[in-house]
Amino acid sequence: MNNIAPFRSRGEALKLSRALNEEHIANIIVNTPRKLGVSCGLSVVFNEKYAETARRLISEKGLTSSLGIFR
Repeated sequence: MNNIAPFRSRGEALKLSRALNEEHIANIIVNTPRKLGVSCGLSVVFNEKYAETARRLISEKGLTSSLGIFR
C-alpha cells in the first residue's frame, strides 16, 4: 500500500522527494488529487512502511506546507 504526502508548496514537495531519495526510498511526485482539497499542489507518493521516515524528514527539513500523510 502507498501513502501520499500532499504539499501546498511545490518546492517543499520536491525537497521531501530529494530527502527520501537520499535515504534510498523510492518515491514519485504526482499532482495532488482534488479530493484532498489542494489546487496546484504536488504530492509525494511512497511505500507506507516509510511513513515514519517521511514524517521525520518533514519535521527535520521544516516543510511547513505539508498537509500530512494519507493512505
